[in-house]
Amino acid sequence: MRVVSLFSAAALAVAALAVSSDALAQRNRGGGQSTTAVVINYQRVAAESVLGRDLQAKIAALRQQFASEAQALQPEQQSLEQERTRLQTATRNMSQEQIRNSTTYAPQFQQFAQRLQAFEGRAGALRGDMECSSLISLRDFDRQVGPIVQSVMQSRGAGIVIDSSNVTQSDPNFDITTTVIQQLDQNQNTRVANVARHAASECQGQQQPNAQAPAQ
Repeated sequence: MRVVSLFSAAALAVAALAVSSDALAQRNRGGGQSTTAVVINYQRVAAESVLGRDLQAKIAALRQQFASEAQALQPEQQSLEQERTRLQTATRNMSQEQIRNSTTYAPQFQQFAQRLQAFEGRAGALRGDMECSSLISLRDFDRQVGPIVQSVMQSRGAGIVIDSSNVTQSDPNFDITTTVIQQLDQNQNTRVANVARHAASECQGQQQPNAQAPAQ
């Protein structure tokens, strides 16, 4: 999966950023005009800003760490596959009931099942930790970008921001992407991404971003 695509998926949550309904109501009452919208290319923000590039590098490093840990499980996986083949071959002429009643093979199947369960638990934990770590990192990125987007939006007198991926055609004058990138880069607080390892349990019960990232 491309990291930038993952960014854009999480950043789409920012696309819903808008002034409150009360503020919009006041704006509409005051001028009698429809709300102005501005457009932003979140993929560019993720790919070109210092913050986005830092996030890409750190998530790539984190993925490499998880990949190394997953690779360390391969010997156990191979051993399990060999054990499965051995048991299937040894009991190919036996019924399930005969296997369950066998003092030789029943314990071996039990031991195999326990090993398989433990292996799947470790592999599943790695996948869950990676997904949760990415999700939290992207939400932190979202929180860092959001205030800048809102500030630029308000400075343009706009009431809503739309992701360019959802726009068929727009006037370049309404695109705030470059301005947002410049302001992110100029602010020391929005140049460093927060990326750390998190256990899957930290994300339990949390809602996913509005747009789902592509499957890995």
